[in-house]
Order: sequence, then C-alpha cells, then structure tokens
Amino acid sequence: MKRPILLVLLILIVLGLAGYLYLNFLRQPYGAGGIVLIPKGSSVGQIAKILKDKDLIRSARFFSLNARFKDVGGKLQAGEYEIKAGMTPDEILQKLVKGDRIVRKLVIPEGFTFQQIAKAIQSAGIAPTSEVITQFRNPELLARLGFPADSLEGFLFPATYEYDSATQVEALLAKMIDTFLINFDQPLKDKAVQGGWTIPQVVTLASIIERETGQAAERPVIAAVFQNRLQIGMPLQSDPTVIYGLKNFDGNIRKADLSNPHPWNTYVHVGLPPSPIASPGKAALTAALNPAPTGYLFFVGKGDGTHAFSSTVEEHNALVARYQLGQENRKPTPSPTPVDPRPVRLPTPLPAGPEPTTN
Repeated sequence: MKRPILLVLLILIVLGLAGYLYLNFLRQPYGAGGIVLIPKGSSVGQIAKILKDKDLIRSARFFSLNARFKDVGGKLQAGEYEIKAGMTPDEILQKLVKGDRIVRKLVIPEGFTFQQIAKAIQSAGIAPTSEVITQFRNPELLARLGFPADSLEGFLFPATYEYDSATQVEALLAKMIDTFLINFDQPLKDKAVQGGWTIPQVVTLASIIERETGQAAERPVIAAVFQNRLQIGMPLQSDPTVIYGLKNFDGNIRKADLSNPHPWNTYVHVGLPPSPIASPGKAALTAALNPAPTGYLFFVGKGDGTHAFSSTVEEHNALVARYQLGQENRKPTPSPTPVDPRPVRLPTPLPAGPEPTTN
C-alpha cells in the first residue's frame, strides 16, 4: 500500500511543480516589451536566447521546452517583432508561430526614376542602393514582363508596398513589376494594339507625360501635344527627357544641355526616346493612349504648376512672353523647331536607359 501512495504523491508533486513552472514562467506577464529581430534560420534555442537577452522572457530553457512540447519548434518565423509590455512567453510563442511581424510601408510616387526608387529602398533599410542597382538589368526580372525590355526603368509601378525586415530586394522589385502588369490591363493592351503601339512605347510616352505635369486634367492634353508632334515628325522637345540623360544634373537646364546629343534628348532626336525615363502611374498610361481631341502642338508652364496650350508658333511665343520671359530661374522654353519631314521613330525593342549610379 505504501508504494502506490508514494507513487501517487510523487506524481502529484511533479504535476504541481510542472503547473507552478507553467504558470510562473509561461503564463505570467513579464517584461517591459520591445522590438526584437529573429534572424532567418534561427533554432528554437537561439530564439529563446535572443528573447532572454532582450529580457522579454524569464527563462530561455522553459520557452524552448514549451515550444518543443507543443511541437511548434520548426514553425517559428523569422522577422522583426514588436513584443508589447506584459506579454506572456506563451503569447510570444504564438506570435512567432503566426509570423505576426512588424510590417512597414514603402511609398513609390508616380514619376520616380529607377535611381530614385533605389534610394527609397535604401532609405527604408531594405537594401543598399548598390544592391538595388545590380537588379537594373536582371534577366529573370525582365523576363517577368513578357515583352522586350533591357532595363527595369518605367516598369516598377508607383504604389505603396508593404515590407518587413525579411523582405528581399529582388522579391520587392518583382512585386512592383507584377503590379505594373496588373495595372497595364487588357483594355490598355487592346488600345495599344489598335493604335499600333508596343507596351514599352506606351510606357515611354506615359513616363514623359508623368514628368511633365502633376495635374490630372492636363495629362490627356499633354498626351495630345506629343502625339500630334509624333504624327508630323516634330521633335517632342521635352525637358524631362533632356534631364534624364544628363550626368550630375544640378537642377538648371542650360543651352548646352538642350543640344547634348545623348539618346534621350528629344530636342536633338525626333520621335520617342529609346526607353522610359520614369515610372508612370495608371492615369499617365491611360492618357498616353487616350489623348484629348485637340490640335495643340505647344505648351508652356504658367509658373503655378499648370500649363498654357497653343496650336501655332505665334500663339506659343505670345504665351512664352506672358508667362516666362523676365522670370528668374524659369524653365527654359526653346524656340519652336520647324516640322521635320522624317518619319516618326518608334524603336523596338527599346534599348536600356543609362546605368544608375550610387552617387
């Protein structure tokens, strides 16, 4: 009789001790909380040590035992976590199993160049600019587009993207490409085919429109100006295309810049530039294929973010005199170029843009 009684007592003591440890070490709130980073590939023991070193749990050993007892040791996910004050070790364990990581947002505005996108990614702490630039002509990423393109310029769609500490730059760029493909939807594809445009050509024109104006109502009108010029072989004469091909641009366009023969200078070369100059949004893409029904050939900045449009050289010169002559630090407006009788150049496939730098 004594042996069974002793055995029962021993079992009760073990259960009582286990219950005490469970309640004291696993179910009791502990710590002031904080941010913790769990590296990829960390074992249960390593994770428990990280949490203990951050003073987020009382015992690394009991945390590990609890994870193994619940058979979730292989389900703990890497990433950056916010552990709130007073969370229990059990709650922390569940958080790691669910992968309830800190998620941040990266905003890519319309009209950003690849270089600007690379800097935004670096500022977000995802990857250094140099690492992003190595993806500029990544064949695997370009293959996702499904059409010829030699660089990612123009095809990283402007939007808000979620990321966390585990986000890899290649995966993020792939998401931007996929978002572009979603937004360049079937109606736009059909419209491009009807007009005899390739997708890269549409994106190139849309990128110029995007860089020329931030006014939604003006996009179709500016699209009309450029399409009208393309139809008659007249140079587009777009300042943003000049700027795109300049190295170390300091914010001021000079006369020498307008005659710089780089491939993207639409004062020197007739037709579209050889590739996009920025990432256009959905509105600019739509405008490029749906120009306003107008015969405008010219526009000039009014100094308030909007533009004045005209159809003749005489009207244009009068508007230039009204809005720009005599203004300091104005955007240069060259004399109108005579109509060039050469056919419009729409290159396919498009060559890559200038190689981004880390400067």
